[in-house]
Amino acid sequence: MKDSLIGNCSIADATHSTFAFPNATEHYARDTLVQTEHVRLEVRPDFKNKKLYGKVSTRFRAKIGVFAVDFDAIELDIKSVKVGKKNLKFSQTYGKLSVNLGKEVKEGERFTIDIEYSCMPRRGIFFNYPDKEYPNRPIQAWTQGESDESRFWFPSIDDPNVKVSSEVIATVPKKFVAVSNGKLVSEKINRDGTKTFHWSHEIPHSVYLISLVAGEFSELKDSYDEIPLLYYVPKGREEDAKRTFANTLDMMKFFSKRLGFRYPYPKYSQVTIADFIFGGMENTSATTLTDSCLLDKRAKIDYNSDELIAHELAHQWFGDLITCRDWTNAWLNEGFATYFEALYHEYHLGADEFAYKMLLEGEEYFGEDRERYRRPIVTNVYEDSVELFDRHLYNKAALVLHMLRFVLGDDQFWRAIRYYVQKHKMQNVTTEDFRRAIEEATGRNLEPFFEQWFKKSGYPEFKVSYEWNESAKVAKVVVNQNQPTNGETPVFGFPVEIAIIAGKRKVHRVEIREKQQTFLFPLSEAPSAVEFDPSNWMLKTLEFARPKEMLLKILKESPAPVEKIRAVQELSKLGTQEIVDELRSVFFKERFWAVQSRIAQALGQIRSKAALRALLQCLSVKHPKARRGVVRALGEFRDEEAAAALIRVLKYDRSYFVEMEAAISLGKTKSQKAFDALKKSLEKESFNEVIRVGVFQGFEALRDERAIPIAMEWSRYGKPQKVREAAVGVLGKIARGKPDVLDFLHNLLYDYWWRVKMYAISSIEEFRDTRSLGELYKLVERELEGRVKRRAKEAIKKIREDRDRTREFKALRDDLDKLKEDDRKLRDRLDLLETKLK
Repeated sequence: MKDSLIGNCSIADATHSTFAFPNATEHYARDTLVQTEHVRLEVRPDFKNKKLYGKVSTRFRAKIGVFAVDFDAIELDIKSVKVGKKNLKFSQTYGKLSVNLGKEVKEGERFTIDIEYSCMPRRGIFFNYPDKEYPNRPIQAWTQGESDESRFWFPSIDDPNVKVSSEVIATVPKKFVAVSNGKLVSEKINRDGTKTFHWSHEIPHSVYLISLVAGEFSELKDSYDEIPLLYYVPKGREEDAKRTFANTLDMMKFFSKRLGFRYPYPKYSQVTIADFIFGGMENTSATTLTDSCLLDKRAKIDYNSDELIAHELAHQWFGDLITCRDWTNAWLNEGFATYFEALYHEYHLGADEFAYKMLLEGEEYFGEDRERYRRPIVTNVYEDSVELFDRHLYNKAALVLHMLRFVLGDDQFWRAIRYYVQKHKMQNVTTEDFRRAIEEATGRNLEPFFEQWFKKSGYPEFKVSYEWNESAKVAKVVVNQNQPTNGETPVFGFPVEIAIIAGKRKVHRVEIREKQQTFLFPLSEAPSAVEFDPSNWMLKTLEFARPKEMLLKILKESPAPVEKIRAVQELSKLGTQEIVDELRSVFFKERFWAVQSRIAQALGQIRSKAALRALLQCLSVKHPKARRGVVRALGEFRDEEAAAALIRVLKYDRSYFVEMEAAISLGKTKSQKAFDALKKSLEKESFNEVIRVGVFQGFEALRDERAIPIAMEWSRYGKPQKVREAAVGVLGKIARGKPDVLDFLHNLLYDYWWRVKMYAISSIEEFRDTRSLGELYKLVERELEGRVKRRAKEAIKKIREDRDRTREFKALRDDLDKLKEDDRKLRDRLDLLETKLK
């Protein structure tokens, strides 16, 4: 599963917020007194009434003598429960359907429970339907089971540690296609004008991965090693589909070869749907994707959906073939998929692109750790399992796998991964299973590594210094770990590379084990450059001050793009005319767009007239991603010349995304011309509405109150969803203190689209108004989407903390006023006494 609004996770030191809320509890894998073997689902979606009629037959094998079976079932109307022709007694409480078997089923015996039911689901299965405001919305039904939501559309044993084979038999309108897991057994036209699709998946998989998508689609076909590759897209989007999914076959070959394990299922389908609540979901052999991944010709210039597609395909091995035993170990699904999407990036685009992608993964994780909370990757303390699907689970876990690759070396790493896949295929696993598999494959003891990086929290915060002793001909590198350490964040141990250029470049591998360590390197001459972890293997922050000449040499000659970027960041702090000239010169000589983009960012941070002139020259760069960086940097200048350049770019650029950045940066310039130019750009259509989204982010930066009614208008139901989200998000920044806007945001907490609610919560939080607490509490009580509940609780916490700080400040001010008054009264008495004495 992948999404652009990942967030949430546990333990923090004094400088970090905690992940777990007070009501969080410890979670463990459930008991399995019966072995669930097979699930057969017969369903008929009622699209008009958004209702589902179903029958589920579940085959069990008793592990011990049992008298009853408990199913997970939420908001399901149960019509009958039978074994064979015998009706069984059952009872329902919220979340559970308890079935009395009427007798003891002895150990080893098999039995099948048939349940007829119907539902008007609020989760689990979703219906898309056109209405007055969205007349072009397609009629579709689609399921989403992860993490615990299959129970909303059929009675099930809905835990990841239960693996079953499955059948889905779906009856839909004749013009529809119904896609599910496994292979298509039959497709039958019925007399009543419907069509029935029978899908069968024989390889056991967790219940949350059982899928159904139904609607009108065009089907495109390809194959890999005689395995059908199927793409289902809205009619009329066939060319976009070819553009978007062009590398799927290449990904399939890469993953199969790298893992030494051929893609394990009878087919692989990718279905694109409207209003999907995630970016993608890796249902076994039948991935569901948002239709916003489909690329038009102009978007393809500097954007692709390969990361999303590779992520969900990697899940077919990591998450589907091998599945975490419980959500505590969900990183074994998501961390692997995130790292393997990056590995395809490395294979397909090269080492520099891969290094930069891993740098971005780290920056996203650091943002969550800094701004939201800190937790270990592996924690079982939470309220809703979806809370765990955050930057710690995806980004940090992927970065730790990357470190493990460095610790073991490529040969041993891939030997271990292949062994792990072979040993645990079709099984549920824990973090300890993975560790033991690596140790068995390599002979390495990895307990210290896993203890630090999976069970502890945080990361090393390095401060490194360098000096040269000319008389001794020794380079000294001192490494300090400056992170606050406690029971949760340790002093980390890890091998690190230090590259020294003294005539030629030599890379030394050293072991970091202590809070402060000194490394000495005898050399024949003073080094012209010293680099710490130049390939960026280690998850860390780094402060490493070096001489200007050394930084310039690194920028011009280092083979490591991340090290060049670090040099750029350090050089920007100097800010002289010489540095501006050097950065401009290197910009045009640099071959990698990401380094060019960071050079532009550095010029923006310098903010001098010379830096502005340099950036205006850099606008001529051809690579659109580098140009995007230049446009972003121009937003650092409150200058009419910068604004004029941005307005020109906003009128037209070959890239949608460059125009988007121009809109954002134009708002940051605070130019008097910005508002009208931004408003005009709302007329522009673009891929996934990126230009309009940029316009509203520009309004946010501009802080012009004339944008308030515009944002409110574009927030309304009927406007494109991505623009609604951006417009709602702006209101908290530009309309704080306006009660009518706050009331408008409160109403959006009842919106049908969960992302609008998320942005509304963020804007409400900006108001810091205690009147919102009641609305947020009500949202927490009624909301089923765990991400919305979590975000509302975070907002409640912030508003209450702000209120408490205000009360504390008022109490301190009152105490001070009282002290002043007491002091005045004392002085008055002293003056009176002095007068009497005179």
